[in-house]
Amino acid sequence: MKKLLLIILCFSFGFLQAQEIGIVGPAANGWPSDDNPTDIMLTNNGDGTYSIEDLTLTTGPAKFREDQQWTVNYGGDDFPSGAITGGDIPVQAGVYDIVLDLNNNTYTFSDVATFEQISISGTALESPIDLSSADGDFYEASVSQFNDGTITFTSSTGEVYGANSDTPEGNLVLNGDPIAVSAGYYEIEFFLNNLNYSLNIPDVGLVGPGVSEWPGDNPTPDVLMTSADGSVYTLSAQEFFEDEVKFRQNQSWNVNWGGGAFPSGDLVLNSPNNILVTEAGFYDVTFDRENLSYMFVTLSTVDVEFNELKVYPNPSKGNWNILTGSADINQISIFSITGKLVQKMNISNQTEIEINASNLDAGMYMIQLISTSGNTKTLKLVKQ
Repeated sequence: MKKLLLIILCFSFGFLQAQEIGIVGPAANGWPSDDNPTDIMLTNNGDGTYSIEDLTLTTGPAKFREDQQWTVNYGGDDFPSGAITGGDIPVQAGVYDIVLDLNNNTYTFSDVATFEQISISGTALESPIDLSSADGDFYEASVSQFNDGTITFTSSTGEVYGANSDTPEGNLVLNGDPIAVSAGYYEIEFFLNNLNYSLNIPDVGLVGPGVSEWPGDNPTPDVLMTSADGSVYTLSAQEFFEDEVKFRQNQSWNVNWGGGAFPSGDLVLNSPNNILVTEAGFYDVTFDRENLSYMFVTLSTVDVEFNELKVYPNPSKGNWNILTGSADINQISIFSITGKLVQKMNISNQTEIEINASNLDAGMYMIQLISTSGNTKTLKLVKQ
């Protein structure tokens, strides 16, 4: 009799130690890793149901799982309610009361605070873009292509927001004028409460041991490129090593590009293949988002040494100023357009050189710069 009672007590104790269940995924706190569980824990109601109230979620997939492990997990194919399956639940942004019912293997997301839906449209877009929000104030959209044209922001409640000459750039007003946009690729941000917006050109950079290192202790070792439109990016006179590199966006692996050829080839979105730099040296690099291509152009030692050289003003009525950058200039010769030497200067350890042109006649001149390494650079300058 005592043995039977002990068995019953042990069984009852095990039944009472019910598992913990949480919700995970990009709709919540992101997918977890082994050392970084991101589960938002639900309350065990003691009757086979688990629940949480007023949880703010963003648009994206989600799942429930036991004890912050994947051994037992619950997904679904429908939203806002449905039967448990192995799929990811396609959550839409909002604030929800959630119930997971393991008695009948169902889940329910009850909307308790619907966000306004914000979209942008206009002649700059082929079709409207819906923005997503996790809190009903900050809205965003990933990189999208714009043409030369105009846009307005529209709310699901019927309000239309545009620009006004009396408001600062980046601020909108109700029923304002359409906003002028230049062609390019932009990330969109919008704050509903203060009607502030921005169109941002995303970063694109190169990463990997061929140019820096793979992210590790330093999570953002990217060598960033420059772009005026988010379509074509360039990098000038960058030193590369004989090793692998990859392009990626915004210092994150969420969007990256690989390829299989060097020095040029086709960009492959989120490819497992890295680009192998087959010869160390200095290169100009071009990344073309629209045409999905890249190109590495090798540079001579002259190109590299004089890459940062700048001259201003040109034309000039008085003096020319030369910023040498990394070049160590030791001699400057000025020639007329006919090839006659009109002035010669010996230079030593100067990063900015001033050339007095006040005594020169108006016209075009050739300026020859010679570095301590023996490289020569010739510039065409104009005296007014």
